[in-house]
Amino acid sequence: MTALIEMRDIVKTFNIGTPAEITILHGCDVTVEEGEFVSVIGASGSGKSTLMNIIGLLDRPTSGTYSLAGTDVLGISDDQLARFRSQKIGFVFQNFNLIGRIDALRNVEMPMMYAGVPARERQERARELLELVGMGDRTGHLPNELSGGQKQRVAIARSLANSPDLLLADEPTGALDSATGRLVMDLFHELHRDHGMTIMFITHNPELAEETGRIITMRDGLIA
Repeated sequence: MTALIEMRDIVKTFNIGTPAEITILHGCDVTVEEGEFVSVIGASGSGKSTLMNIIGLLDRPTSGTYSLAGTDVLGISDDQLARFRSQKIGFVFQNFNLIGRIDALRNVEMPMMYAGVPARERQERARELLELVGMGDRTGHLPNELSGGQKQRVAIARSLANSPDLLLADEPTGALDSATGRLVMDLFHELHRDHGMTIMFITHNPELAEETGRIITMRDGLIA
């Protein structure tokens, strides 16, 4: 197997040089192979959100090394990092983060528009992705016309728009009832099983974590 994520001795300190200086991550090592379905669990304050922001290239560590898909992502500029993130990582958030004034189809198109994909091509792919997640009959609906589970499925379709190497899902069932959360979790299993997606799944729910291939537990800024 090939490592998609290789992180070594990741340290993250905030407010450096001030009385409020605090270290959240104390030297974390993380390896995720291509095609894995990995969950990350930990109590509030354990450091998992900080770690996931670094994995998602939304923040940089204070020290350590991080290779994603064979690229030293800590050695490139912020502009290069933003482009690399849009190509390599798809995000699914707890609160969906859909744009309320545009319909499901255009929400899925948005990442491709920023990536410079021609209009006809991105529209066709957006339709295909909405079909994939069972939302092919809701392409023209605005987010406020969709249920929570439907919004999350649109968000998952959007996360796949640029064919990312990594799907990073941050509490994707947290705002859903148990039955709807079950449907969303089943969709993640389908993407992993049938499409070979590498998925990192952040959750407070140990039962959902047990369904994944491997569990990474965070405790006091370390991998427990």
